[in-house]
Parts: sequence; C-alpha cells; structure tokens
Amino acid sequence: MGESVQPVGEVHVLGQSRVWPTIAIPGVIMPVMIVVGVLFDLVNWTVLMFGAASIIVAFMRLRNAVLADDLGLLVRDRSGLRRSYAWDEIERMGWVDMGMWGRSLAVNPRGGPYDVPGPNASTNVGRIWRPGRRRAADPMPELLKAHGIKGLYDP
Repeated sequence: MGESVQPVGEVHVLGQSRVWPTIAIPGVIMPVMIVVGVLFDLVNWTVLMFGAASIIVAFMRLRNAVLADDLGLLVRDRSGLRRSYAWDEIERMGWVDMGMWGRSLAVNPRGGPYDVPGPNASTNVGRIWRPGRRRAADPMPELLKAHGIKGLYDP
C-alpha cells in the first residue's frame, strides 16, 4: 500500500487539490489583520488561527489527487501514487463535502454486512483541498456506469 504504482491505460482525473488560491487568500488577509491588530490594538485570534490552519492543511494536501485508470482508483498524495480499490471491489462511491477542509471520495466496498468497511460503511479514500472549476465534463458518472457502480446516494 505504501509503494508507488504506475497507472494502467487511460487515466481520468476525478479531483485534485487546488492549493494556491487557498494559500493566497489567507496569506493576504492575515498580514492585513496583523497590521490592523497592531495599529488599533484589536486582534481576532480565532480568524488568525483558522487562516493559519487553512494554510497548513493546504500545504499538506498540495499534490493530492484522486485518479481513475483501467484497473481502479489511484490516490496521489505526499507518499506517492497508490492504488486504493479495483473497480470490482467497489459497490458505491461519490464525493463527500468536508466543509472548509475540502472534499473526500467516499467508497463503499463490496462485501458482507459485517465486513469493516463493507457495503454498509463507507471509507474515505482520498482527500483533496477544494477542487478547481471543471473545464471539461465530470468523468465520474461515466466511470460509474461503465463499471456498474452505484453513486453514493443512489437508491
């Protein structure tokens, strides 16, 4: 699981981190707030802590991406490219919004009701930091249909 793998066949980008806007916005706001805090003796520590936390999380997820190839899902993170699940191991999958901390691809693996994780419990496969706007069509619905996988919230 820790070793890097090579993609097989055509690779689809399901989602990847868009880091620079999330670093630039707090990176500009935080110095302004510090200057205002020094000049007017008014510091909002909560906003400064959330700004610092968002920059740290954005750097930690700098190269994160969730990819799909002919064999299954690939997750790219700081440790390299690894295979998560083969297509025939997945019963349901879809994106879950994690609020200000990004998105995560949730996968319900096939198996019995007592398997952990199993079809009744999803596992977060890859986390990305606020994906960019898509210029092309989303490949997820086409991949789900091609491999006979239900969406996360499909009946």
